[in-house]
Amino acid sequence: MHLLRRNHQFEFRSPSGDDRHGAADLYSDAGATRAVLVLRGIPAAEAPRALASLNHSWLPYLLRPDTTLLVLTLRPHADGEKARAVVLPLSA
Repeated sequence: MHLLRRNHQFEFRSPSGDDRHGAADLYSDAGATRAVLVLRGIPAAEAPRALASLNHSWLPYLLRPDTTLLVLTLRPHADGEKARAVVLPLSA
């Protein structure tokens, strides 16, 4: 896997209707058949909406339609706690 984009800043709408900001890193294999999207700074509950926003605005320009996408979200870490990744069910 190699890095396609690092720290892409984007905006999405939360379930409560507020505008939120997030960051994404995108990795792809050499043949562009598989890709990994890492969402950072986004709570897992809001990750599907963030992914939907990226699907409409950013990802179609970087990935082919037949690319298999795995989406990970790094939850914000609390005081001294390690950051943990969560795989979004619709992407696995």
